[in-house]
Amino acid sequence: MVDCPAEVSAAVSPSSAGSALWELSGGLTPNAPVQRILVSVQPFTIGRDFENSLCLANPTISRRHAELMLVGADLLVRDLGSRNGTYLNGRQVQSFERLQAGDMVQFGAAVFTVHPGGARTTPALLAEQCMTAVEFDMSEYALANLEFDRLLTDPAVVPHFQPIVRLDSAVCVGYEVLARSRLVGLETPKAMFRVAAERNLEAELSSAIRRESLFIAKHMGLDAELYVNTHPAELHRLGLVDSLRRLRADYPDMGIVLEIHESAVTSSQSLADLRSQLKDLGMRLAYDDFGAGQSRLMELADVPPDVLKFDMRLIHGLSCASEERQNMIRSLVQIVRDLGVVPLAEGIETGDEAVVCRALGFELAQGYYFGRPAAAPDHSPAKTPR
Repeated sequence: MVDCPAEVSAAVSPSSAGSALWELSGGLTPNAPVQRILVSVQPFTIGRDFENSLCLANPTISRRHAELMLVGADLLVRDLGSRNGTYLNGRQVQSFERLQAGDMVQFGAAVFTVHPGGARTTPALLAEQCMTAVEFDMSEYALANLEFDRLLTDPAVVPHFQPIVRLDSAVCVGYEVLARSRLVGLETPKAMFRVAAERNLEAELSSAIRRESLFIAKHMGLDAELYVNTHPAELHRLGLVDSLRRLRADYPDMGIVLEIHESAVTSSQSLADLRSQLKDLGMRLAYDDFGAGQSRLMELADVPPDVLKFDMRLIHGLSCASEERQNMIRSLVQIVRDLGVVPLAEGIETGDEAVVCRALGFELAQGYYFGRPAAAPDHSPAKTPR
């Protein structure tokens, strides 16, 4: 066995090193020295025990974690029943999978890039390429995958609350709940739902975020309506209404507005059914990001929500927009109000935008001008449009 620095050791047979077809490069952490390990013996096992071909002394790695196999010119990887799993380009390995040049393979928290053994690169270039890959992968894949289960079981979600105000008075009447996390690699909604998508757990994560957000809001004493989000996957699976029933049972007096993206709905009937069930639960319905994509006015008329949130791309720059654009927005707002729906302007960032939106008929608004998302909302009076 050959001793290697920085907690990494690999068994390399001198007689077979020259004939190796593949190699791994990487380290245990983004700041660890880059290692080059020849896959030169068979079987080539990875794990925490010294008997493995590649010994990785890290608690996230099992005693016998994974195995690499040479089959002709191909290199295959499989997991050996490890506790934290083996991942290929962020996707969990279920059986033998073929590796290709440039693939990222993760064992616990250790991430390596796969290279053909015959590809010779300069040490400086190899180090630069590998450190970039490891830095990205450690945050985006390894730690995120290891920590994800805690999002569903521990109170690791940190809800942030952005105020929703009345434009005529700037009085705060609600908060949109936006999810953050204290877990490394899962700090943003994008990171959380990327890993959830790999595991087909988007609906479960969305439900967990709503549950934890209402729990925190109640203990903070927020008495305004809470606008809680859904994931599109929830609208195509059973369980959304059941999760909302449990929320209503736990928080019978809390004002709840369920936000859905109008483009995620494929059936007017399913939307009407959802609206009816929400009414029975004493919850309201909001369509999010109106105008961001294929806004369907007929479905809006057939199944009107309680609140329609105009996408920020329609709002930004509205104060200096052409008269034609402002008239178009005014007409849309009037149609919405004629349906008995409350129009809300998203993404207001300046006082001038707030003034124009109020003049165009918007009743509610949110955006940085009135308050940024915060874990502890500011209860001071919001700015009044002049």
